[in-house]
Amino acid sequence: MRKWAASILFAVLLPFLLTGCEMIRTVNLQNRAIVQGVGVDWEGGQYVVTMQIFSPEGSGGQTIVDPSKENAQIITCKGASIAKAVENSALTQGKDFYLGHNRILVLGEEAAKQPLWGLFSYFVNSLDSRPDVSLLVTDGKAADILNVGIKQSILPAMSIENTVRNAQESGLSEEVYLIDAMEGLAQPHRSILIPYIELVEEGGEEESLRSVQMKGMGVFSSSGFLGKVEEKDLKGLLFLRDTIKNTVYTLDNQEYQRAAVQLYQRKTVITPEITGDQVRFTATIYTRWTLMEKNMRPGADFTEESLRRLETQLEEQIAKECLGAFETTVKGYVSDAFYLGDLVWREQPELWEKLREDWPQGLLNSGLDCRVDVRIDRTGLESVE
Repeated sequence: MRKWAASILFAVLLPFLLTGCEMIRTVNLQNRAIVQGVGVDWEGGQYVVTMQIFSPEGSGGQTIVDPSKENAQIITCKGASIAKAVENSALTQGKDFYLGHNRILVLGEEAAKQPLWGLFSYFVNSLDSRPDVSLLVTDGKAADILNVGIKQSILPAMSIENTVRNAQESGLSEEVYLIDAMEGLAQPHRSILIPYIELVEEGGEEESLRSVQMKGMGVFSSSGFLGKVEEKDLKGLLFLRDTIKNTVYTLDNQEYQRAAVQLYQRKTVITPEITGDQVRFTATIYTRWTLMEKNMRPGADFTEESLRRLETQLEEQIAKECLGAFETTVKGYVSDAFYLGDLVWREQPELWEKLREDWPQGLLNSGLDCRVDVRIDRTGLESVE
């Protein structure tokens, strides 16, 4: 009986299911241009969209990839909107652009000054786009990043994506996806971060080597660009956001001519302390480290006390960097890159209703206390006298 009823239900729904399929346009693979990287610039009141297209350059046929080649073709298009620019290019190129394999989205300096919500909306609303594309911004033109011509991977876009991830693993940046940015922009009181990438040219006049490197983080809100976090505040920013990973500090003091320690575990907890309408925050940072290198000064011994003093020195340095990052991003740029408003909302929802309309301006009257716990518990020795 149940099988009979299920068969009738399927027969009734089948026409509707087939009709729904017609809403998704199908395109033959040979008419597809597979996009691996996208750059967006703003020039003369128009969007300039640069797309890096997968184009195999192997010698054995059109589908064979040669790792020594770029395996990519650059296509540039213009329009009053990103959707119009892509449509104009599709008309002239004769192919349909497929964003399902796109890896990176780079914003040029002028494009980053435009409202980000509108800029991102095309990539969010496109049926074949992906929300986990790596988001980047550059001081120059995004087209220059896409045209860098890196041959370190099968595809230039893949190499740039790997550069971003390596920088995160080394504690030099934080990878931010498009979906993360859209989630942050959906909350007016929040600010978002986007990693900066820059073009580097090395070598002489005869042979110039071009590459890209990470250079800080940009701070944005729904209203636009707020400022840039430079190298001196970058590690403090990542510690407060609890996103820093495998980073190295090199220290020296009266006992150590050089000591290099490597982070292998961390946890940051930020708690609000509310007195009336006044809010202050406490960041407690737990860290565990490996002593990678040590060069003692003449006459100095490696003792338990010298190790503890090294820990104290590192605690003070991290706390200083965190306070610097707080001053730069929260006070200097009037932003909430640490989602402090969410902490106030969880602690006292009634107070948050009073503060949210003027947030993050309300953070100008707040402050931060930083407590850092450093333990160097991997020294390479079985005991320390």
